Amino acid sequence: MSTSKTSASTGDCPSALTEAAQSDLTAKAGSTLRVVREWADALVFAFILAMFIRTFCVELFKIPSGSMSPTLLGDIVAEGPAVDSSGDTHQFLIIANPRDHESVQVFRRASDNHYENLGRSYLSLLTGSQRDLLRSKGHREEHRILVNKFAYWFSKPERGDIVIFRVPFGTETDSYVRDGHPFNVPVYNRDMSVYVKRCVANEGERVSIGQDGHLLIDGQPVETPSIFSRIRRYKPAPANAPFDLTVQPGELFVFGDNTDNSLDSRYWDGVPYANLRGKAFMRYMPLKKMGFLD
Repeated sequence: MSTSKTSASTGDCPSALTEAAQSDLTAKAGSTLRVVREWADALVFAFILAMFIRTFCVELFKIPSGSMSPTLLGDIVAEGPAVDSSGDTHQFLIIANPRDHESVQVFRRASDNHYENLGRSYLSLLTGSQRDLLRSKGHREEHRILVNKFAYWFSKPERGDIVIFRVPFGTETDSYVRDGHPFNVPVYNRDMSVYVKRCVANEGERVSIGQDGHLLIDGQPVETPSIFSRIRRYKPAPANAPFDLTVQPGELFVFGDNTDNSLDSRYWDGVPYANLRGKAFMRYMPLKKMGFLD
């Protein structure tokens, strides 16, 4: 009798184990589906949040050219110590000219740790040390920045702001006369959908460039932010013509920091406020130069 019970009990075990295994598999499958669903929900939420931030808050941009050098780079550059023509060693930033392979722009770091523009130079006029620097450390450097897209929803740009704006595609090649001198106004570069420049004046302000290249607003030299005291502006051709304009209503004036390699309001006048995309406030690439912009 006991043998029969033992056999019956033993015979029931496979069925019980199968049911338990199926129940366990079902539980695991349900758990996996819950995890997948939770991840999918999280990814969808993250995507929607990212699109919201990109549309209304912060957007990432890459600097496409050298018009804002040395603040923001977008060219073939070399940076490091080199010996100048006087035999002194300084920290230099040398920028190759993409349109003229025989010339470069030379910047030298000053005592306040900012670069000053020494102008253009032919490669043949560089010192051997400077040519070695360009040959050994020359590389493509395109800074990447964060842009605050709601910065100008309720206020105008402040003088010194680095602004991002849409290209006004309605602008066509034009000619006009300023102070008795004819000017041909170049069109915006249609290959770039946005520009990055620095705000120098708002509507109603009178913008001038002094004989020394210093920026003047309403006849007074601009000293703040401090970058305006370091940069000297080049006048558009003819170089001896005065540059003295009042910003039109609904517009702002913008100049590139790299004044001898920038098409900006010196050539095509103001930018409509409606074309502003935002304010650049931080450089996040390259990592060694990460920091807030001024």
